[in-house]
Amino acid sequence: MKNLFNDKNKTKIIGLLTILLGLWLVLYFIPEIFVLLFNTLLGNSILFIIVLLIFLQNKVYGLMVGIILVVLLRFSLISKEGFTKQSESTFLNIQTTINRQNIFDMDIINQQASQEELDYFNKHGMWPWSDDVIKLYNELQEKNPYVRTTPDDSTIHARTIYNQAAILRVLSYQTKEGQFLLNGVLVKNPQSVEELPNGFGDFVYSSGLAEDRTNDIIKCNLVKNGENPSLERIIYTGKGGIFGQQTKKIEQVDYNNLENIIPGFKFLGSPCNPCTSMGSIPDYSCKYSLNIEDKKQGASPSNLWKYLWNN
Repeated sequence: MKNLFNDKNKTKIIGLLTILLGLWLVLYFIPEIFVLLFNTLLGNSILFIIVLLIFLQNKVYGLMVGIILVVLLRFSLISKEGFTKQSESTFLNIQTTINRQNIFDMDIINQQASQEELDYFNKHGMWPWSDDVIKLYNELQEKNPYVRTTPDDSTIHARTIYNQAAILRVLSYQTKEGQFLLNGVLVKNPQSVEELPNGFGDFVYSSGLAEDRTNDIIKCNLVKNGENPSLERIIYTGKGGIFGQQTKKIEQVDYNNLENIIPGFKFLGSPCNPCTSMGSIPDYSCKYSLNIEDKKQGASPSNLWKYLWNN
């Protein structure tokens, strides 16, 4: 027992713990690196060279690191297993017949639907939706002023294109919560240097025909942080001195301060980042209410978001 805890073995245990802690930090804070290292040829080559260099310096450490990386590699292969090739081929052949004008990205669909859902589609020619989702779809479809079809026909057609996760995401964009996340909300800025043109009056701005840039916009940044969208505040700063171009600056917003920044915004629990629902794999755990007075939608959350938050 004493030999097990001598200084040499203690050093090895500490070294192993340091390696595991380093891998955990990478996985937690920068998961993209994990994907690139374990799922690409270049990444695998880098890992092999790292193991080889460690093995040349210390055979025990080299073997330990090699075993850990093999386990992680196996885990990554299991986690990315998706649809069977046969089911993908059948799905695409069916879509070529019924929805020839649409393009289907199987990598994205693989993140949204299960093998069982795909098998259901291949058997019935449409995706399985729950009764609640069908009800929500019909509810929003009836409010659509541009498209008028019978509910049954519309639902059947939509189910030939969208799996349940996809249609929920599409429908979420049509609600006040989705518009807040996509396009943002206007908030007053007492220190704004932006000025409205003289003689325009306020109708063009109050009607929405033109954007009132004396107000700031708070929205999700979906370009720079596609995997982990964050809140940003767009502040318009007038016109450029030479070309007269619109100038602006963008600041990051701490979601803990949203209730103080956005009138009518209230968390329905502890403060959280509402933009997580806009990630490539949406996380619908952040609950809040949003009272948009100018659109007379009230403070109560949309039925669709109530479903997403409680599902």
